Amino acid sequence: MTSTLTLAQRARNTGHARSHYQICLIHPFDPRGEKVGGLETYIRDFITFHPTDTDLLFIGVDSVGDLSLGEVHKLTFRGRNFDFLPILHYSDHQAREAARSIRTSLTGQFFMALLRHFGTISKLIRARRCSIDLRRVEFSWLPAVLRLPFVQMLHGEGAPKLQMDSLLRKYSFVHNAGERFAMATSAKFLCVNPYITERLQKTYPRQKEKIDTLWTWVNTDIFKPQPLPRDTTTFRIVFAGRLDEFKDPPLMFRTIARLQQLMQGKVEFHYIGTSDPHRFTEFGEIEDITIRHGFKDAAGMASTLAQAHAGILTSEFEGMPRFVLETLAVGRPVVAMHLPQLEAVIRGGESGYLVPRSESGTDMAHRLAQRFIEVRDLIAKDDMDSSRIAASIRTFTPGTQLARVFRYHQEIQNMRGMTTNSQIY
Repeated sequence: MTSTLTLAQRARNTGHARSHYQICLIHPFDPRGEKVGGLETYIRDFITFHPTDTDLLFIGVDSVGDLSLGEVHKLTFRGRNFDFLPILHYSDHQAREAARSIRTSLTGQFFMALLRHFGTISKLIRARRCSIDLRRVEFSWLPAVLRLPFVQMLHGEGAPKLQMDSLLRKYSFVHNAGERFAMATSAKFLCVNPYITERLQKTYPRQKEKIDTLWTWVNTDIFKPQPLPRDTTTFRIVFAGRLDEFKDPPLMFRTIARLQQLMQGKVEFHYIGTSDPHRFTEFGEIEDITIRHGFKDAAGMASTLAQAHAGILTSEFEGMPRFVLETLAVGRPVVAMHLPQLEAVIRGGESGYLVPRSESGTDMAHRLAQRFIEVRDLIAKDDMDSSRIAASIRTFTPGTQLARVFRYHQEIQNMRGMTTNSQIY
């Protein structure tokens, strides 16, 4: 006589099958290194917050020089495990030096390393049945050759009129060709703000349905609101990130110099990052009031931001600047040159100020400085609250933004039957 088993009995006897996912990230980066920026934070957070039902293979760069190339190394980062396949030795010091040609650049050398290790990479990705996550369109040929689905992200490098360093400007056709190819072959194409999304949807109307916006996020487990320093005797302004041309460092430095004049020298400028500000002549005016902090990990960044009164951003173009989100998350207002996307998080008098652009750099520096004086006065009168400032970025978290990327990969793998089953007892 046979009996009908309950679901619980079946689970105990045979285990319950659940889909398991495999994602491969490809980027010329080492999460253990000191390189900072939006792309690097994306990858570090991707590792930190990846779902428990997902395994990660990261193909990248060994910046330390302690790993064998072309071999899989099991690493732990922020308590999360992932498989790391380094294919190039390239130190953080080399990455900070401006490349003179594509062949000597990190992107160019990584491209060649992908070709050298193609056989190993192909076997690994195919065996694991991975979907691929790409940050740079220049590498979109790899998943296309392997006939594997991939999610492509565009961080804004191809936007019109964007000031790039001389090498990227000289070889912009390489990026543009990569953008067209990635657009045609990707399963999903994500942009860091809706203005880039709109531009691409107009440029590639046939691919409109695959193009979407993925806002930047901030790790609110690390960047938490801290009480504002009420002592404004010395007003401390902070900036973090690379001093790329499109961030307009000269305007930033002129603003600090103008503020120093208006506040009679009671100003400090704090720079978190590894770029050399001396290549801009305007830095000479504020060098004596600048504290250079160099590289900071996320916890160190949060601590340093909390010691400041306000952040500054003078960029001509950005996606959604992670530095701005992190500064606001700590509860520090930001004074910035106007960018449309910043309207979502910077509200006048509450979380900072946006300054309209003009043709005169001197005029913009003066108006930025005036807004900083208003921020100082609001802080001194206790009219700014760190928790209220931090609330402005409540939708820009890994749980609302990064989770969408994992969901896209899951949908792609489910639709194509790429998942494996894991037994839960």
